[in-house]
Amino acid sequence: SDDPDKQDRVLGTLKEYRPDGLIVCPADRASALSLTSMAEAGVPVVQISREIANIGLDFVGSDDAAGTRLALEHLIGLGHRRIALIGGTDGMSTGRNRRGAWRRIVASHGLDTDEALLVPGLGTRELGFAAIARLFDQPNPPTALVAFNDLIAFGAILGLRARGLEAGRDVSVVGCDDVKEAALWAPGLTTVANHQDEMGKRAAERILARIVNPRLAAERILIAPTLVVRGTTSRVAA
Repeated sequence: SDDPDKQDRVLGTLKEYRPDGLIVCPADRASALSLTSMAEAGVPVVQISREIANIGLDFVGSDDAAGTRLALEHLIGLGHRRIALIGGTDGMSTGRNRRGAWRRIVASHGLDTDEALLVPGLGTRELGFAAIARLFDQPNPPTALVAFNDLIAFGAILGLRARGLEAGRDVSVVGCDDVKEAALWAPGLTTVANHQDEMGKRAAERILARIVNPRLAAERILIAPTLVVRGTTSRVAA
């Protein structure tokens, strides 16, 4: 539930049972102590997808900035100049990374860096749906949306339809994750695949290596994302 207090309670219980190792995706606003206390108790810890930086723990995740660049440059190549980013918070590394990349990339292309185009929040359909009202009630709404994950993108598509707009026809939408549902939508969702299977495999390999040798130096493993183009993006209307 992205509740750091709930995560601390769960980790506290797990620590009492002395697991051989722990692979964990830190909750939004999670503290370093919640993870380092596990490691200090002798439990090998690998962070996955999100990281609390500079705490001496392994990390396996997608290159968030590269994924944001893939999405934005695809949309910019289609002629979009006002592009919103829905989801993510500064309390999680993925949110900070993608929001920071949005600011840098949009500015580097001389496009609109209006902060009103950034809608923060957790990765739910509800956020995507609600964000449409917030963005499209503006005097100058975006022509394209990049969603923090596919769930937000699905909610945004439904929000657009509630206003008589269609993704891929009136507004371009790009998700992130490439969950199986993305290919089944009509139109199919253009998204950034972050290769979660590979992420899980590499994290499992790392935790097993650390169980064998607890003295291993901490390692950061970034997996390169890829863009999957489907039907929810198109050239901006003239």
